[in-house]
Amino acid sequence: MIDFLIKNALIVDGSGKQPFIGDVAVEGNTIFDIGDLKKTKAKTVIEANRRIISPGFIDIHSHSDVLFLNGSSILHKLYQGVTTELIGQDGISAAPMTDSSKFFMAEIIEPIAGKIKGGWKSWNMHGFLEALIHQKIQLNVATLTGHSNLRMAVIGHKMAKASQDDLQKMGTLLAESFRQGSIGLSLGLIYQPSSYSDTDELIALGKVVKKYDGVLVAHIRNEQDQIMDALDEMITIGEKSGCRIHISHLKCLGKKNWGKMSKVLDKFDKALDQKIDITFDQYPYNASNTSLSLLLPSWTMEGGYQGFKKLSGNLENRKKILIAIKDTIESRGGASSIKIASVKSDKNRGLTGKSIEYLSESRGMPAEEAVLTLLAEEQLQVMAIYHAISNSDIECAMTHHLHTVGSDGVLGEHPHPRAFGAFARIIDHYSEEKKLFPLEVAIEKMTSKPAKIMKLNKRGQIKKGYYADLIIFEKEKFIDNASFDNPKQFATGLDWVFINGTSVIHEGKITDSYPGSVLKRIL
Repeated sequence: MIDFLIKNALIVDGSGKQPFIGDVAVEGNTIFDIGDLKKTKAKTVIEANRRIISPGFIDIHSHSDVLFLNGSSILHKLYQGVTTELIGQDGISAAPMTDSSKFFMAEIIEPIAGKIKGGWKSWNMHGFLEALIHQKIQLNVATLTGHSNLRMAVIGHKMAKASQDDLQKMGTLLAESFRQGSIGLSLGLIYQPSSYSDTDELIALGKVVKKYDGVLVAHIRNEQDQIMDALDEMITIGEKSGCRIHISHLKCLGKKNWGKMSKVLDKFDKALDQKIDITFDQYPYNASNTSLSLLLPSWTMEGGYQGFKKLSGNLENRKKILIAIKDTIESRGGASSIKIASVKSDKNRGLTGKSIEYLSESRGMPAEEAVLTLLAEEQLQVMAIYHAISNSDIECAMTHHLHTVGSDGVLGEHPHPRAFGAFARIIDHYSEEKKLFPLEVAIEKMTSKPAKIMKLNKRGQIKKGYYADLIIFEKEKFIDNASFDNPKQFATGLDWVFINGTSVIHEGKITDSYPGSVLKRIL
């Protein structure tokens, strides 16, 4: 007798093929059988009544690193049907850490992902993944190795070109991370110290990625005026290293760059013609969410907060910084379009959800000066939401054959709604309401496509012998509820969610099960 039998379901199997009516049997952590199974006996029978059953969604761009480490509940993802997440994004991962790097890495990670219970440890990838294995986790998780981690461990928080010795040491550290279970390398080329690298450094590391058949996941150097050059750099890295390239959260940022997406996608197609393996992900919203410190010139961030404090204390430097902040505010949508999402201190907590324009007016100073003052008060730990993306560009990218979905969601006092609604929004808004693609294509983008990019074993499709990561829902009832004004709203409408054959949502209610697995790259 098997564990679960889901009868009379509309099976959307993740392959992109037409849905079909059938039954799905689950035994242990795997899919036992699919088809006409009315004679099969089960401990629990679920009458689907033609509700949809699909593979659980795979968030190919997640920042839940600390949530996993702390054994936290990840309800905002479960209610969207996410069963697997890829962490270690944007050049920033929880491992490897060294005694000298962990302080600086904490400065970078904590505004995005939160604080780890007991503090950060000096561990390699094996130590980090073992910590996850011994921790109860709700979802499946795989990790990338952060480029900033490699640089910080070998070079430190310095704006310096990597020497040949540095490259060898970073390559050795990356290779060790692969052997210990990492599935790829992530770049954060607008974040320091990853941004201090040159193309030759990235090609050298790309060759290590190629050797271990990993994936290079990149937040490119520029998503604004120089987006074409930034993509050319990634294509060059793919060409010269031979590694697979995946571009994170593809967008054309800033009004003067709106309408460029079709040319951007042409560049992807030409790269494919050149036999370069390249893909991308996108979140389905017209605003980005990242650190407010991105308004600062890159050179001010050398040495982290202490370096910034020293450099910005110089009067001539301060004048240059203010000019740069003013220009960047405009390029990212203007002071009224940038909202504060989270701060470090209690004294500025009331600013969350407010615009830079409000900050400027309330402090009686120009926007650029108000930003610089706030960043100093908060030791750079301020997150912001930037309303600077075109809806037409979003839809243009979303219909491309290389498109996959990543939430890029982070929590905080006033988070971006993508953390709570991205996957439901693809189905509810873009597939059902706007009819950009049929349901089976929407689900393929969130299941088998990311599984292929991540090279996950037996996940991302409903197939006999595959792991039973499954969701059951009624299409018309599965909706995203989070908005920019009211972001902390769970998606609704999922009836069942199975992770490794265990129900974590059971008849619409969360269970106390933590059946997630750590998914290591098998070499």
